[in-house]
Parts: sequence; structure tokens; C-alpha cells
Amino acid sequence: MAQSKKKVNWSELCPDLVRCVFEQLSFTNLKRGRLVCSSWRTALRGCVPKHDRDKVYKTRDLGADFVKSSCLATYGSWLLMLDTRWNLYILNPLTGERIDLPTTDYARYQRRPSDDIKPRDLVACLWVDDRSKDYLVACEMCYPVFTKKGNHSWRRFGEGGYKQMVYEHMSQKLYVRRYNSYPVKVWSFCGDDPQQVFEDNYPPVEYAFWDFLRKDDEELYLKEEEFYVKEYVDSRLYIAVSTVSRQVLKVVNVLQKSKRWLFLVYKMHPVELTWEVVDSLGDEALILDIGITVVAKDIPGIKRNSIYFSGLDDGRKNPDHIFVFDLTTHEIEPLPQCVFSSVHFSDARWFFRV
Repeated sequence: MAQSKKKVNWSELCPDLVRCVFEQLSFTNLKRGRLVCSSWRTALRGCVPKHDRDKVYKTRDLGADFVKSSCLATYGSWLLMLDTRWNLYILNPLTGERIDLPTTDYARYQRRPSDDIKPRDLVACLWVDDRSKDYLVACEMCYPVFTKKGNHSWRRFGEGGYKQMVYEHMSQKLYVRRYNSYPVKVWSFCGDDPQQVFEDNYPPVEYAFWDFLRKDDEELYLKEEEFYVKEYVDSRLYIAVSTVSRQVLKVVNVLQKSKRWLFLVYKMHPVELTWEVVDSLGDEALILDIGITVVAKDIPGIKRNSIYFSGLDDGRKNPDHIFVFDLTTHEIEPLPQCVFSSVHFSDARWFFRV
């Protein structure tokens, strides 16, 4: 009697074998492999194809429309693109997948923003689910608008003037800030209409260095304040979300005339909704420009408990202006050569495969 064939459960393959196979394949195949099942995704964390290590990865020809478009935001392997007609679309340059978004008011009425507004000045955020292709896009185009899968138009929310947007898809909350030191606001996108659910009590001050002053000694406070004012060059406020704990982080940095950078990282208390200083990011690294953390060991060249950030010119045109701040030593280091491309670009953005 013939023996029945035993069904193979591919999700139970040895993790080392899965890694060994996909190390021989391309980035595109590696990305598809991560979507097969949770065990493969875990096995392939940090996996890099051998023939692509320390090399520039070239995609297929994405067409003239892509060449003329500007990238406003990234999420994993997905790019949020703005074309010459001021329409937005989502593109995965590794797989060639494209998601067209509803027509913007600029394109519908054939009008353009003022000459003072450039594509690189627009503030936007993007989230895409690789499996279902669900997505959410929020963008500031004179006023804040959003769209998501199933919507056929852009919908307005909030009062505008946002300088940064970060979306946390597990809680369906959008974190926004208006100016360098203005309060962080939280919008919930759980229902059909976004609702503002939180605004912190962080006072709107002109200089962020007040975060670094000691408040328990008035005499020392005044001396430090005089020193910080004299040394002050620039300061900024950022929002970020941990991809591990899903905690919301607030980051304050200050540049002094001595070229010394100062950083403070806060997390939000889940009950009291107040900000608490974070001494360490643990095994995570913070990519400040896109408002996320990554597990350092999963990405070659990324250092744990560190902050990757751009200088005053945002570091887009010169990688020498992108730095690494070590939260353990509080020292600045140059960006490792293996992290950025050897090819010189007129504009560049952080891009992480997830």
C-alpha cells in the first residue's frame, strides 16, 4: 500500500537554513520572504544578501514620472512621492508596486502654491501595511489633510502649521508638533473622523536649552542660563515612536558655539501623560529625521543607544553633516561609511527595509 506523502510545513524550516538561502538572493526576494510567515520574518531580521553588502543597490527603471517627482516621506521600502502636477502617490522602488492617491486640490484646480513653497518644505508622514496594502498618508499642504485606503478624497484635520508628523499604526494615532518648542498634539484616527485626544503641557519657549538647566538651585540656574544663552546657536524639538515598545518619545537638541551638541530624550508616562527623561535607548537606535527607532543589531553599521541626526542643513546634500550622538558617552561621531551611499545625490532621505 502506497505511503501517503507528509505535508511540508515551510514555516518550520530551520532559521539558519532560511537565512542561508535568502543571503544568496536579491533584496526584492528577501523582502518577499519576510512576508511568508512570522517565523521567516523573525529568521530574516538583519539578513543582508551577500552580493549586495557594501554596495549601491540599483532598482529597475522607474520611468520619467519618478525622475521628475520629489520624495516627501518614507516607510520601510515605500516612498511617498509628489509629481510635477502636485499629486501624491506611493511607490515601492524594490518591487515596482505603486498606489495612486486621490487628486489634490492643487492638481484638481490646476493651481500651484506660491513660489516660496518647495516640495522639500512640505511636511508629510506615511504608513503602509506590506500584506494588506492598507495605508495612511497625512500631509501639510497649506493646511493638514489625510487619506487612507478606501477614501476617494483628501480630508482636512487640525489647524495647520505642523512641522513634523509621526504615525503609530498600532494605536492609530498621529503625533504632531507645530514649531520647535510648541506642545505635542495627538490625533486619533480610529474612527471616520480624526479626533484630537491629547495636547501636552510643555510650555512654548523660544530656546530649548531650558530643558538642560538645573531647577533645584536658583543661583546655579541663573549662572547656567547665562552660559547657555551666550553659547546658544540653534535648538529643535522632535517626536519619535519606538518600533519595539511603541512608546512615544520627545527629543530636544541644542547646538552650541563650541560645536557641542546636547540631547535629551523623554518618554510619555502612560497614565499621568507627563514626560519623563530617558537615560538609555537600550538596544535601539533613534533615526531622528524620520521619527522612529530601529533595533541596532538588525541593521549592519547601526550603533545601539545612539541618535542618528542631521545638522543644520538637514544633511541631505552632504553626508558629512549627518552625525551619530552616543547616549552613553554623550559624544558626537561621524556617520559610518557603510550607512550612506558612495554616490553623491542632490537630495537624499533615510530608507529602511522592514
